[in-house]
Amino acid sequence: MSNPTLSIDTSGIILAWSREAQALLGYTEAEAIGRSIELIIPAHLRGRHQAGFARFVQTGISTLPEVVTTPMVHKSGETKKLLISVKAVRDDRERIVAVAATIRPGEGD
Repeated sequence: MSNPTLSIDTSGIILAWSREAQALLGYTEAEAIGRSIELIIPAHLRGRHQAGFARFVQTGISTLPEVVTTPMVHKSGETKKLLISVKAVRDDRERIVAVAATIRPGEGD
């Protein structure tokens, strides 16, 4: 996985937001950090995301492929299909403390 585009704590709060995230999703670092990751998740997918995210932060095991195309909501309100890969961030005791995600443009974006 390349450099993370964003990082999220285990409760779903955005901890880090890169220039790439801003370019892809429109929100500045100041607008995104401290907000829920649901900021960029389409409303109809939030329940599924919450369940999958909770499972991932508990187990470190994703049911998704290594890279998956997923819809995300741009600041403008437009839904864009982007490629995402995620990785658990662990502390020195191997506990998951965050999730790092790399987001790239999807085909046609």
